[in-house]
Amino acid sequence: MRKWSQIAADPNAKAAKTWRLSVLNAARREPVKNRIAYLEEIVRGKRVLDVGAVAHTAVMAGTAEWLHRAISQSAAYCLGVDVLEEEVKKLQAMGYNVRCADITQEDLAGEERFDVMIVGEVIEHLGEPGQLFEAGERLLVSGGRMVLTTPNPYYWKRMRNALCRWYRRVESVDHVTMLFPSGMAELAERAGMELESYRGVYRHSTMVGLKKLLAATVVQAEVFCETMIYEFWRNGPGP
Repeated sequence: MRKWSQIAADPNAKAAKTWRLSVLNAARREPVKNRIAYLEEIVRGKRVLDVGAVAHTAVMAGTAEWLHRAISQSAAYCLGVDVLEEEVKKLQAMGYNVRCADITQEDLAGEERFDVMIVGEVIEHLGEPGQLFEAGERLLVSGGRMVLTTPNPYYWKRMRNALCRWYRRVESVDHVTMLFPSGMAELAERAGMELESYRGVYRHSTMVGLKKLLAATVVQAEVFCETMIYEFWRNGPGP
């Protein structure tokens, strides 16, 4: 794995930017229609750590959008972790294998290691997002994969809200950062991990055909994607 500092001393140097662009071009994939369905296939038959399993409140366990249920049903083994102690207790009472733990601050008891680490809509809440990559490097097996999903800062409605003065809409008040592909690649490299791929998730699948047409002729497909999926290797691809 290379870093921009091996290319140039200045991160704004043309050589450094050209190299990073080549990394991003190689990693960019076509958007998918369904985030949960895509993640289910990634974890199928794997040993999985699901970070942020609660998804704000245990009430989510009763909805079709709750990611942890899908992950735990598809994986060979799944451990969910979250920092919300009372909500974790509720999920434990429902029979889910979940623990209250902050993996950015502590290791897991028994030195468990995982094939895949799923981090759904968590990184935008963290004051120090780099710690999540450090946890991935620590908790994944060699060749393991960390998969992050996070809001896309370039989604057309977000750009509209930022540019048009008559819009006064804001993100979740608990969001503290919005990350973009180059920044994600840099965070991974700093922790000794490597960006493998990134792709958007179309907001409404019923309009996929129109969005593909517009993306092919006018704008990038990611403009229509509210959410992005990033995948990272620990120590390169597995066997």
